[in-house]
Amino acid sequence: MIIDGQQLRRDPAAVMEEVQKVLGVTPHYNYTQTLRFDQQTGLWCQLLEGGKTKCLWSKGQEYPPMEQEARSYLSRYYREPNIDLSKLLHRLGQPLPSWLREELQKVR
Repeated sequence: MIIDGQQLRRDPAAVMEEVQKVLGVTPHYNYTQTLRFDQQTGLWCQLLEGGKTKCLWSKGQEYPPMEQEARSYLSRYYREPNIDLSKLLHRLGQPLPSWLREELQKVR
């Protein structure tokens, strides 16, 4: 199973549901009952006893925008591996992550 990290951040409960299906986990754990999106922090949080929550990750460090020259260099450098990855995902019947789809559109 290949998991799109962006999808995991957007909807961890749905991703974990799919992981359980693929692995054949029983008894099935219902993540939709234990994870909640906190509008205030913009993070997914685990519900704890007493109504408290524990967020699953932080928003992370903010970085300045990448310079166009560096972005172009990296796009060229990873062009062939990204094409190979897209072919592998296609053979496996997996959807392309949005970042890969965007990169491949630049290649054409």
